Amino acid sequence: MDLNLKKIEGYKMKVSDYIVNFLIEKNVTDVFGLPGGVVLDFIYALDRQKDKISVHLNFHEQGAAYSACGYAQVTNNIGVAYATCGPGITNMVTAVADAYYDSIPVLFITAHSNTNTFPSIRSETDQDLDSIKLLSGLTKYAARVESTDDVRYELECAYNMATTGRKGPVLLDFSSRIFSIDINANEMKSFIPQHDESMDFKEAVLSIQSSLISSKRPIVLIGDGVRQSDTISYVTKFAEQNKIPVLSSRFSQDIMPKSDMYFGYIGSHGLRYSNFILSKTDLIISLGNRMAFNVESPSFKSITNNTKIIRIDVDYNEFKRNIPGCNDFLVDLEVMMPQLSDLELNYIDSSSWITVCNRLKKELLNYDTEFPINAISKMLSSINLGATLTSDVGNNNLWLSRAYAHSSSNKRAIYSKSFKTAGCAMAKAIGAYYSTQRPVSCFIGDQGFQMNIQELQFIAQNKVPIMIVLLNNLSSGMLRTEEIKRFNTHFIHTTLDSGYSVPDFCELINAYGLNYYFFDKDIICELNDMREFSLPCVIELRIDESIGVLQSLPRGRALQDFDPPMDSHLYEELDIL
Repeated sequence: MDLNLKKIEGYKMKVSDYIVNFLIEKNVTDVFGLPGGVVLDFIYALDRQKDKISVHLNFHEQGAAYSACGYAQVTNNIGVAYATCGPGITNMVTAVADAYYDSIPVLFITAHSNTNTFPSIRSETDQDLDSIKLLSGLTKYAARVESTDDVRYELECAYNMATTGRKGPVLLDFSSRIFSIDINANEMKSFIPQHDESMDFKEAVLSIQSSLISSKRPIVLIGDGVRQSDTISYVTKFAEQNKIPVLSSRFSQDIMPKSDMYFGYIGSHGLRYSNFILSKTDLIISLGNRMAFNVESPSFKSITNNTKIIRIDVDYNEFKRNIPGCNDFLVDLEVMMPQLSDLELNYIDSSSWITVCNRLKKELLNYDTEFPINAISKMLSSINLGATLTSDVGNNNLWLSRAYAHSSSNKRAIYSKSFKTAGCAMAKAIGAYYSTQRPVSCFIGDQGFQMNIQELQFIAQNKVPIMIVLLNNLSSGMLRTEEIKRFNTHFIHTTLDSGYSVPDFCELINAYGLNYYFFDKDIICELNDMREFSLPCVIELRIDESIGVLQSLPRGRALQDFDPPMDSHLYEELDIL
């Protein structure tokens, strides 16, 4: 019996089967969740198609939702997670927010059994919850599906919303009573997407072309919108063909890391050479980058006030972030970049500008690479070439970003970027593995590790080839650094003697039946090849609590004037280039 949606002329199927076949048609291979009574029909429908799509049992709905996020982030295809009503839905909320803030295309499927007859009653039935009201502000689209007549329309609409324009999560909350009802897809109304004809890229291309003619030191500033629009090859071609240096946000450093035109990531925790380059530019061509600069900050004010900026974005709301002198164009990179990449737009002094950029990178590449960054860099250099990297929130991801640049890695790296949710990396690693079927390396701190630790059981039970690098500094390191700045050595809940604590990780990992390895500063030098470790495993790298993220841009300083201070003579020499 072929249930392919393209071949079901006149064939009736249950709503639950229709939903599963819709997902298969959209090339979804894996679904993550935790069962509950109202979603059982959906789970059994997935099981009936287990040769085409797999359903995975996580041990917390938040873990399931993060797994769907990781799946989507790696493939740029839609991820899918399900949950039961009530607490199943509320357990997913943080991960839904993570998907929304980071524009991750995920379909969250929930169900309900009540008819919401008396919405003014606090609790009409057990586990009664208005999921649409709860999550409408954290999704691109959220709908309650009560009738079989609406199933096809809502699925098509939700998928379109999640995967087009500025991508993001969507929620469909089905009435559980319709899952088992027979339907005919051809008798249901369908969704017809509306195309926005106002996005004319020609004016944007002309602005870029004319601006480059008069520019001496242009840069292309890229963000995640380049990946979301699947235009990496076009942006790379445009930059390399026209000899334009490329800078990125920190979380987009893996977009074109091996290009000779890529010169690192900028920001208050950026690379010294990248911020130096940004400080010297006279033209910024921003492609899919939110440009979340504080325009009142002395560090960035000179850039926003004295540099011509062309900003290309698919989300008109981003233009509400007012940047002085910025020329804004509401354009989809997917439409514009194939045309722009074919143009040869030589600017005035390309050879000299590239020489300056290369000099800055050569002189400053090895700055800020003390332990543990040098140890992480060594790890990255010896990890399986096909491995994806996931990172949690805290000092661990700042160390990983710096080590990534120092090691010249080109691996795909996924983070929680804007919402910054600690405890996401392990579950995202699960989703990343199922989307690529390749090993994953997960970098996480001791605090984040404990937040969704139950997913170790998923990894152990399913023998998922994940290498978890546990960066254990026995403290809440990032907050500890902030406490030092504001309250000297008066710590609260950030150190072992102020309320923070960690378990014996060796015993804990052994209890889950995973391989465990231990390194510290003295013995990490003995590490030769990460591929020698048996996966799945946890590698604990012990870091003294006094070691923080030293390299940063103090408020009020010039964009390139980081702490700790560099050699003053070298700084002056590079600053006048």
